[in-house]
Amino acid sequence: MATERKTLYSQIAEDIKLQILNGDLVPGDQLPTEFELAERYDVSRITSQRALVELEREGLIYRRQGKGSFVLSRGNTNDQGISHKVISMILPSDGPAGRRIDYINGATDYLSDNGYYLTIHTTDNDLDQERNALINLPNDGISGIIFYPTSRKNFDILYAMYLSKYPIVTIDKHFQSLPICSVVSNNFDGGYRATSHLIELGHRRIAYLSNLNIEEISTVRERFFGYCTALKKHDIAIDHNIINFALTYDGEKFAYKTIDMLKRMFNRGVTAIFAEHDYLAIAIYKTLQNEGIRIPEDISLIGFDNVEILEHVDIPLTSVDQNFYEIGREAASMIVEMIQNGYCEVPQKVIPVNMVFRNSVSEIKPREVYKVFREK
Repeated sequence: MATERKTLYSQIAEDIKLQILNGDLVPGDQLPTEFELAERYDVSRITSQRALVELEREGLIYRRQGKGSFVLSRGNTNDQGISHKVISMILPSDGPAGRRIDYINGATDYLSDNGYYLTIHTTDNDLDQERNALINLPNDGISGIIFYPTSRKNFDILYAMYLSKYPIVTIDKHFQSLPICSVVSNNFDGGYRATSHLIELGHRRIAYLSNLNIEEISTVRERFFGYCTALKKHDIAIDHNIINFALTYDGEKFAYKTIDMLKRMFNRGVTAIFAEHDYLAIAIYKTLQNEGIRIPEDISLIGFDNVEILEHVDIPLTSVDQNFYEIGREAASMIVEMIQNGYCEVPQKVIPVNMVFRNSVSEIKPREVYKVFREK
């Protein structure tokens, strides 16, 4: 029964550990890559990555950037003081959303170069699990935490950590009312550049769509502010009839009320849509195509994040690219600085973004005034 309760990454790590102890893998042998392990064990890349991190933390393997993972001679291991060299990263899930593996790779590369280890803890988007991790990891001797927050619910724990000067850095989001360190993308600039690009192509009726709360999440708020600022700079009125933060969908399909809302926007002359994140943009793309609306011939569409799935689906989505690797690396750098110096000289770091141009956007083209969605 105990084996059934073990996590997937610990099962992989134990399997490899057994091969090392049995002599099937000897010092200097190269281990399969995280991609190969993910395929072999039918798990995500984050899970296979975490298994390798755990093996490295136990002193069984070592990793060289760009070359791979290798079995370490037992005579070279040193367990003394290792708990003081461990940093943890708390993520909402181990799936591919938001290219979170790049956060891990960036943090791992920096920490490995500086004598630290990284462990990964996922919460399955459960706020209670998130709370438990924030409370328990410091008590377990973890020296610092890189934290991907999902809401504001655990403010009390975060503020207590701030008061105690515990090394913690948030990634992806920051909290204006909470003075803890953070590393985020330049979401305002991304929103501004995406909207400006559409304006330069002649678009004036540009919708802003999201399924996330603008007050709750800094990324949503800053992307929207960038959108509004671009409109204002070009003397385009902000029309709240084509702005919506309450889209509902199950990850692929929209509720009927959302489809009706898209119809109304299209019939109000919207020629372009700025979707707050790529997964939402992909759902919009599919819905519009199903309704007979062509992209970009009838309407242009831009997303945000440049997620990995775009490389595997036949959707040429223009998007704002975040440097997730650099976010992870900078967060690790800040954690180490806090551990060594007791503070972080630059508590908030903003990582630049770039536009990735694909074929979901084009210059505005005339269309029939009364063209509507295809009737079902």
